[in-house]
Amino acid sequence: MARKRSLDEGPVLRGKIMNRASVLFYQRGYAATSIRDIADAVGISSSTMYHHFTNKQDVLHAIIKKFMTEFVSATCAVLRDPSRTPTERIRETVRLHLTISQDRRPELLIGNPIRYALTPGQQGDGIRLQIEYHDAVQDVIEQGCTTGEFAVDDVQLTTMALLDMLNGVREWFRPSGPLSLDEVVDRYTAIALKVLSASSSVNAAVAVGRAHA
Repeated sequence: MARKRSLDEGPVLRGKIMNRASVLFYQRGYAATSIRDIADAVGISSSTMYHHFTNKQDVLHAIIKKFMTEFVSATCAVLRDPSRTPTERIRETVRLHLTISQDRRPELLIGNPIRYALTPGQQGDGIRLQIEYHDAVQDVIEQGCTTGEFAVDDVQLTTMALLDMLNGVREWFRPSGPLSLDEVVDRYTAIALKVLSASSSVNAAVAVGRAHA
């Protein structure tokens, strides 16, 4: 039986609801998880749940929007940093993309079944954040081509290829697998720089930096 929880906990309780719901959605699937399941996992009544969220759809939207907002904030802070070279920004973005995706895997709720569970307006929130990230990556690649660090024929297509490559890691990576996350980050950083045709001097500098990290 769910324990009663004071509504005065406010944002703290809302965060607990989102955390537990993300794990249940990830483990069981969105469709197979009910409001009662979430409430029981948090240790509250269903009525308390409805005080914080109108329905299960709102919980899903809140989880996705929070994750995407924080992901884009972290990566774009690097991508838009003029004190770093384009190569340095790409290298750090690869690391952030892969580590955040793994560290917060239960919140990384994606795919058509999830997308279709949201209203068009809710979907729009995620799409706007995806576009912001995409555009920041594309801008860095363009800047790298201007400085001579990168050499690509089609910046837009290369941007999509790079992001598809990074997003694909979540489909196969497991901590128990033959490669550690750090090893995957190193190898994907090298691959990303090859995709961007980074100059040999840039690749050498990256290798030296990794050796002294």
